[in-house]
Amino acid sequence: MVQRRCPVCGMETEGSAIHARHAGLVYDFCSSQCRENFVARPSLYIGKQAGQRKAVIKRRHFVLDRAMNDAQRAHVIRAIEGLMGVQHVDIGNRRVSIDYNLLEARAEQIERALLEAGATLGGGWSERLKRGWIHYTEENELDHLASSGAACCNKPPARG
Repeated sequence: MVQRRCPVCGMETEGSAIHARHAGLVYDFCSSQCRENFVARPSLYIGKQAGQRKAVIKRRHFVLDRAMNDAQRAHVIRAIEGLMGVQHVDIGNRRVSIDYNLLEARAEQIERALLEAGATLGGGWSERLKRGWIHYTEENELDHLASSGAACCNKPPARG
């Protein structure tokens, strides 16, 4: 059986060439970005938790190593707005501010799109550390959202 709606963003996927198999079902995706998110955490997008999911909006700021001219800025904005889950992009002198839904896009994917569009991220140790910390916290938040809600170290099991 093939699902004809992207389980990550909900878009129609009729005729899509991007697929993944999970638990005996083939899922179609509207983009490789959605497939990447699904393959990393299928339980976040299917099953009983998927219907209860709400958007997790994030605002991130990325520092560039140099300012862009108007043509470069327009090209980068188009590339970032082409990602699933991106809601707003603003590029200042050397700062890119982006609002996005964490369930559809991650900072790591946005950084990759920035680089592919010709932007160069700030390479100082503090900027690299900040980006690494954001990746770590987003992965933890997604893992938490995908978890079954079972007891963990700071939430003991209910007595029964």
